[in-house]
Amino acid sequence: MTQQVSQTTVASYVQAFASALEARGIDPQSVFNEAGIEVLTSSDPLKRISEIAVGRLFAASVKATDDPYFGIAVGERMQPGNLHALGFGLLSSSSLRDFYTRICNYYRVVSQSADFHCFDMEGQAILAASNIGPAVCYETQDAWVTMMVRFLRFLYQQPLDPLWIELTRPEPERGPQPYLDYFNCPVRFGCEEDRIAMDGSIMDDPLPGASPDMAQYNDQIVMQYLEQMDRSDVVNRVRRYIIEDLASGTLSKQAVADKMHMSARNLQLKLAAENTTFQDTLDSTRKNLATGYMQQSHLTITEIAYLLGFSDASNFTRAFRRWFGLSPRDYRIEHRISEE
Repeated sequence: MTQQVSQTTVASYVQAFASALEARGIDPQSVFNEAGIEVLTSSDPLKRISEIAVGRLFAASVKATDDPYFGIAVGERMQPGNLHALGFGLLSSSSLRDFYTRICNYYRVVSQSADFHCFDMEGQAILAASNIGPAVCYETQDAWVTMMVRFLRFLYQQPLDPLWIELTRPEPERGPQPYLDYFNCPVRFGCEEDRIAMDGSIMDDPLPGASPDMAQYNDQIVMQYLEQMDRSDVVNRVRRYIIEDLASGTLSKQAVADKMHMSARNLQLKLAAENTTFQDTLDSTRKNLATGYMQQSHLTITEIAYLLGFSDASNFTRAFRRWFGLSPRDYRIEHRISEE
């Protein structure tokens, strides 16, 4: 993701500030007035607030509460609805890995101030924020990791702690204890990225609240918002058109380029500038959709193949093995998904 000159976050973020201040018996309006920020109630992701303004609000809140760990308190108060469609998509994730993927694909609708990626390392599943913008204050980093862990715990609905947390921020002068109390794991400061490490063995466990239909519906809403926010975001625009046309049998690079009012060659150049290709974007989109479709027991493997734009089930099976290391049928057996 290319860093924006004006780094912003979704304005509904400030609702969590008001809630955290009220819990301390402090009038939010006075703190917001000191920071020069309006108390907003809308969760519209197109309503934005600059990271500089967020920094002012955190500074005023820390002063009012005498709490240098106020970022943790804000993260604890964040609600899925504050993230609009992304929040509801996250709640509908089929697994913790699906949650990670959704954050990496779509968190930009919430914040444009970092790059989000996930990867596996020695049996650990890592969710990371890198290239954190210079306007992002320490408390915002605290709020992000707290919110992520809170949501993961809520989705898993069993006791769940990270293996470890890494933060780019320095350790606060008053020490790390509030971090240790909340995350219940080792926390390292002054690192290269903000990272959350979870046990890789649980990442594909089915989640009790999984709703693949709802997740995919909200993903499409998020992509529409991303396109409105930044018309130059070519990867998300291509992904949206791919999803629209996958099952039609008419999907092609030329067809997508026509919808974007450019030549296929120009489209390929724009994707190359984002270090990807049309085929890579198609492949990653199919893979993400496949995860959701496989959870829907009323869909047969042949039906899923056609929904993803494959000419037959055997081509889908070959692609699925490449993505997940096992056949679609074995995947359903492993995840205890019975076809209706």
